[in-house]
Amino acid sequence: MEVRFNPTTEQTFELEGRGRYNFVAHHAAIEELVSAGRYAEACEARYEAFQLLAEVLPEDEAMALRWEHGNSRAAISILYGSAVDHFRIGDLEMTMAQLEMLLECDPEDHFEGVNLLALCYIAMDEWDAYEELSIDLTDKSAEAVIARLWASFRKHGTIDSSLLGLLGSRHKAYYAEITATEHPDDEAFRRDIASERPTAAAEAREWWLLTEPLWSEFPEFIERLRA
Repeated sequence: MEVRFNPTTEQTFELEGRGRYNFVAHHAAIEELVSAGRYAEACEARYEAFQLLAEVLPEDEAMALRWEHGNSRAAISILYGSAVDHFRIGDLEMTMAQLEMLLECDPEDHFEGVNLLALCYIAMDEWDAYEELSIDLTDKSAEAVIARLWASFRKHGTIDSSLLGLLGSRHKAYYAEITATEHPDDEAFRRDIASERPTAAAEAREWWLLTEPLWSEFPEFIERLRA
């Protein structure tokens, strides 16, 4: 068999794969494409690898994969990466489906995909799904606070002052970034974010550059924050 799921004592599974189900090899090939600047090809390769994963995952039950297992972790990484690819091009339906699958495969949510999924639910007016998810949006995450702030704005048309205060006091770099008028993707930022210990400002810039297409579609929220 080319693929099998080995159960562990932790109620997770190790995704053993050979040939086309060797997700470690897929991940390495994708990274080579990214390093070469061949981003469109990398996105396509990620999507093709995601499709292979979707084919073998059971449809009727969640399959939690063991993060410490190399092939399982590579599959999870590819799944998240493909969700981000689709988010960037505005395909929120696919993004939601992939992120929901991600949370089933990785309940510990190593990529904090719950925050991106929350933005998708808000944008698509999936309020029941958002409410169910919102319990996992904590004050410790700037991205989660922003999602809650935007949800409140979308529902009521006003800015929640307590959440805004929380963002400004506990997550100053993100507050500065989201209210800034310029977000240069310059050499200084690229050096910072690629370093071993990126600054909070660089992480906030990286988040903005990821989510900017969403704010272009829903500019009222950012405009109100800046005002």
